[in-house]
Amino acid sequence: MDTTYNNESDLVVQHVIRAILSNRLNPGVKLSEISLQDEFGFSRNVVREGFVKLVDAGVLIHKKNQSVRVAVPSEEQTRQIFKARRVIESGIMQILVDQCIEGNLDMITIESLIKKEQQLHDDSRTAELTQASCDFHLRLAELCNNQYLVDSIRPLILLSALAASIYADEDSGFCSFEEHQVLFEAIKSKDRSNTILAINNHLDYCIDSLDFDTKHKEKTNYSHIFN
Repeated sequence: MDTTYNNESDLVVQHVIRAILSNRLNPGVKLSEISLQDEFGFSRNVVREGFVKLVDAGVLIHKKNQSVRVAVPSEEQTRQIFKARRVIESGIMQILVDQCIEGNLDMITIESLIKKEQQLHDDSRTAELTQASCDFHLRLAELCNNQYLVDSIRPLILLSALAASIYADEDSGFCSFEEHQVLFEAIKSKDRSNTILAINNHLDYCIDSLDFDTKHKEKTNYSHIFN
C-alpha cells in the first residue's frame, strides 16, 4: 500500500493493518496498550489514539471495562461488508474504465500486482498472498486518485481479510489472482457494464467461497506479532 502515515498514531494503525493482512494478527486477539508501548516505544496516548482510529473503522472492538480486541466478523456482518464493497468498488471500476478510455490508467502497475499474486500462489506463500490480494483492491482504489474512496474501502478490505481468516481455507479460492486477471481484462475492454459485472461476480464468489459453518477459535492472548 502506498498510503502515507502522518503521525505516530497512524504508525500504530499501519502496524496493526500489516499484521492483519499478513495473518499474524487474528480475529479475537486481545491487544495491550502497554505491550505496544514496549514494543515500539510509543507513548500510551499515541497507542490509544491509534486504537481509537481502528475502533472507529470497525477493525478493533472496544467494550466498556474490557480490553481492545480484533474484530470477529459474523456471517451477517461479512455479508454486509461485501455488499458495501460492491457499491464502492463498482464506482472504482467506472473510474478506472474511464481512465483506460482516456489512456490515463497505469496498466503496468495492475498487471504487475497480478503477476506478484500468481508467483506467491505458485510458491505457496499463503500469508503474503493474502496481503497481496488485499493490496490489489486497495491499489485499484488508489489509482482513482480519490482519497475518500481509499479511506472508504480500506477498513472494508481489512474486515474482509479478517472474515477470510475465519471462514476460508487454502483451497477455497478466496479473492484469487485468476479472478483479478478477469477483472483486469474487463477494465481493458473499456466496457463499463462488463467491468461492473466482473467486480460484482468476483465479490459474490468471495462470499460463496467462505464456509460459515466454521467455528472460530478464540485467541485471547497478545504476543509479539508485529516484528
